[in-house]
Amino acid sequence: MKKTILFAAAVLALAACSKEIPMNQEGPIDASKLVFNIDVQNADATKGVKTAWEDGDDVYVFFEDNTTQYVKMTFDGSSSSWTYADKDGGTTYAGLTLTASGKKLSAVYMPDFVCSAAPTYDTDEWTFGDVYGYYQSAQAVSYTVTSESDVNTLIATIRLEAPGAISQIFIPSSEYAAPGSGEEYVLTATHFIQFAFHGVVPGGAVSQGNIANGFPLPAFAGTLGGETGLYFWGLLEGAGEYDFDFQLVKRNAEKKYAISSKSKSVHATVPSRFAAKLTDLTDNGNFVSLGYAGGPLWATGNLDKTNNKIVGPLEAGQYFMYGYTTPYNSGDPYYSGMENPLSTDHDAAYQANNAWRIPTKAQFDALISSTNTASVWKNGWTSIGGSNGGYFITSKVNGISLFLAAAGEYYNGLHDLVDYGFYWSSTPTGYAKYANDLRFQNGLIGMTDGDCSSGFSVRPVKN
Repeated sequence: MKKTILFAAAVLALAACSKEIPMNQEGPIDASKLVFNIDVQNADATKGVKTAWEDGDDVYVFFEDNTTQYVKMTFDGSSSSWTYADKDGGTTYAGLTLTASGKKLSAVYMPDFVCSAAPTYDTDEWTFGDVYGYYQSAQAVSYTVTSESDVNTLIATIRLEAPGAISQIFIPSSEYAAPGSGEEYVLTATHFIQFAFHGVVPGGAVSQGNIANGFPLPAFAGTLGGETGLYFWGLLEGAGEYDFDFQLVKRNAEKKYAISSKSKSVHATVPSRFAAKLTDLTDNGNFVSLGYAGGPLWATGNLDKTNNKIVGPLEAGQYFMYGYTTPYNSGDPYYSGMENPLSTDHDAAYQANNAWRIPTKAQFDALISSTNTASVWKNGWTSIGGSNGGYFITSKVNGISLFLAAAGEYYNGLHDLVDYGFYWSSTPTGYAKYANDLRFQNGLIGMTDGDCSSGFSVRPVKN
């Protein structure tokens, strides 16, 4: 059932003394004498996260074949009506290119804490930049123009609709510590896919890009029910009912949080809006279980031995020669020890934290095997996030994902093959100067014999 939220009123009243009957305007209109009568509706109450307009809400309206102007509608909470302004904040629209019939308009709404920047026209569309948050849109809407007493009135019905399967999570500020300087919160969530709103073609379609499941979502400060907190938006993965598992990660600090009631059954075709409470899971680094029997806990990022911490998933971390517990130095001789696995004296992860180890070859084999019933390279290669790319690994058991960055290697003192991933195992090959490593680039992945004098990444595990 269609549900009308509010009706927008015209900025300028029609001439009260006029006795003329409004006529449909034909041909180009005089936009400087234009007023608006736009009915703003929510297309489907079950799909829209926002259910009521608030003071200061903005809706941007774009017109077909117009690349210089748009109309910004702002809701006045005191009068429950809309005011209108052109691109430059005025109430005359001489820059608009409009005709009475046969053209379309489109509209976009975003919360001001998600995007406060004005749109710009670039390569055939109006863009706000990539926005990783909630929005509603109405695409390719027909409008008519009537004329009476030298006043042109544009008439349209805008039914704003959220992207399909969008879901919103709100975490109250009472449930987490405020981030410190240079820190930020992100949310990693099973079955919750980050999406980016890019822009809208005048009078046409919205441009949206979806990002692989398991990648961190940015936080937006906002309020819900009078309480401040953090909002996260994503798209539900697939249809049917399933449970969510969430982690709230505090970047640049050795602290993580998990939602205490972490499982919540949600049907993918009915977006959810719920507040979540957190449990502190501080652990000098961030580790996740992929849920399969005998599997270790895997770090969510690479090793930074200098600070004895796990870096963020897009960061390279530090590079190590095999058997060395200090970062790569091209002048060091290679380690020729054959103990299997590496002794703790030569394990960089252990020396950072005695609960951590470098993975064995067998642990990497179990992680990447396509025949493993518990874990699989479900998402594969991606170049997400402005990094050099990497691989997503998603567990079949609990849906938790790992991202392994393609951080390259150091060889003969040079940072080389920067779009490859090289990760040391703790297992030697049996031949002097070579040890097993996990290596990947685009669609190629597997265990290889790494030169022990090379500097590779280390991804710790723990039991």
